[in-house]
Amino acid sequence: MATGLVVATGCGADTEGPSADQQVRDVVTKFGVASRDKDYQTICDDLLADELVAKVEAIGLPCESALQRGLADVRDPRLVIRQISLSGARALVSVHSTAVGQPPSDDAIQLVRENGEWRIASLAEPSSRASSTTPATPATTPSTRTTRP
Repeated sequence: MATGLVVATGCGADTEGPSADQQVRDVVTKFGVASRDKDYQTICDDLLADELVAKVEAIGLPCESALQRGLADVRDPRLVIRQISLSGARALVSVHSTAVGQPPSDDAIQLVRENGEWRIASLAEPSSRASSTTPATPATTPSTRTTRP
C-alpha cells in the first residue's frame, strides 16, 4: 500500500528544500505511518540508522523479521510529535504514542544525519534536554494517509 506524504514548504529564506525541523518531522511521521501499516521493510531500509539496524540484526534475525516479531501484536499505533530539538547533526523528538490495548507512552526518538538524510538512531526516555536545546514547534501527527505540519 503506497503511503502519501505531503511535504509542505515553508515561507522563508530556505529555497533548498524543507528545513531540518521539517525533515525530522517527516521521518518521524513516516515511522508512525509505517508502524501502523506494519511496513517493516520501509522502517528498516528508509528510516533507521545503519547502526540501529546492525543492533537489531545482532539478535540473529533480519531487521524486518525482528520488528515483525516485536511489533506484531501492536494494533493501531499512533504518534503525536510534541517537540523537536535540533543540535547540529542530531535531533531529539518528544512523542506521545498510543496503541489499542496498551497504555499511552511519552517517549523520545533520537535521529542523526546519515549520508545527508535524517535517520532514527534510537528510542530514549524523555529528558529535560529535549526542552532546553533548541526551541521546537510542537505538532500533531495524525496517522492519516496525508499529513501536514
